[in-house]
Amino acid sequence: MKKWQKTLLSLLSIGYLIGLALMLWPRFFAQCLQLLRQWHLNLDGNSQVIGHYYGLTLLGITLLIFLMVMFLPSQKHDVPLRVSSSGRLALSNDGITHFIQTQLSGEGLTNIRVKIKNTRHRRRFRVVADTTYQQHMIAKLPRLKQTLTDQLTTLLAGVNDVPVKIDMQINQANHSKRKTSRVI
Repeated sequence: MKKWQKTLLSLLSIGYLIGLALMLWPRFFAQCLQLLRQWHLNLDGNSQVIGHYYGLTLLGITLLIFLMVMFLPSQKHDVPLRVSSSGRLALSNDGITHFIQTQLSGEGLTNIRVKIKNTRHRRRFRVVADTTYQQHMIAKLPRLKQTLTDQLTTLLAGVNDVPVKIDMQINQANHSKRKTSRVI
């Protein structure tokens, strides 16, 4: 789980705990308000009204999360090639990554990195590679992209025909041998 997801879930959990505490122990909230009045911090509030609006807010947030979970596409970890009564044949995302790296390795590219976004309705590949001769490789980029698209379409011709989209980025290779600072 990513850090922002943990933070969001933690904040939502704290919000739900406060809401549940308001609903289960309204006298505790009233005693906290009375204690604050003794310290000369006058906060006007009724536990019923605050609980009502807090409950409506939590209901809205829960509905929003439910809609996001239902309608955001989920990523798949493999591409089904054949599904029959005898079994299922699938190609994993790692296999597709290695296939792309193998196809591009003979083209003068190094440090090839592939990110795959594989959903039910589309397959998107983002390829980032380094090269020594960047201007020469940029001229060859449309041909490489078309060839790779054709090869991937042929490779992934499976159960359903989903469009394949490839984004390629070529960076200048860094050939410096010393990566640390020099101390004299």
